[in-house]
Amino acid sequence: MIGHFDWIPLPGNMVEATEKLIEKHNPKWKFGGGRGIYPEWPRDLAIAGFRNIETFSFDVDAIYSHEAWRGRIRASAGVGASLEPEQIATFDDELRAMLAKRWPEDPIPVMHRVFAAIGAAP
Repeated sequence: MIGHFDWIPLPGNMVEATEKLIEKHNPKWKFGGGRGIYPEWPRDLAIAGFRNIETFSFDVDAIYSHEAWRGRIRASAGVGASLEPEQIATFDDELRAMLAKRWPEDPIPVMHRVFAAIGAAP
């Protein structure tokens, strides 16, 4: 089994706004806009010799407090793994302000997609 758990940016949602903020602070980050579907995985499994391959997906809301979402994003490749400490602090301040203004609900549901590909071992 290969599995993935991705946040899903939709027009106007908190994820899309967060990704735009990441791109503002880190223009080199090119991993936004994901759909949470990986059509190449069945082929990869078949090449590796797996058979009876199936895929499935479903959406769930992961519940984040503002603090937890900020921590999740600070730890991401686009922020914590790429920016200098002072840049991270500036980013985090902007994210905190954006959440408080646009999404005052705390905690908040964040749509994620589970995608999996399964197959029988060779």
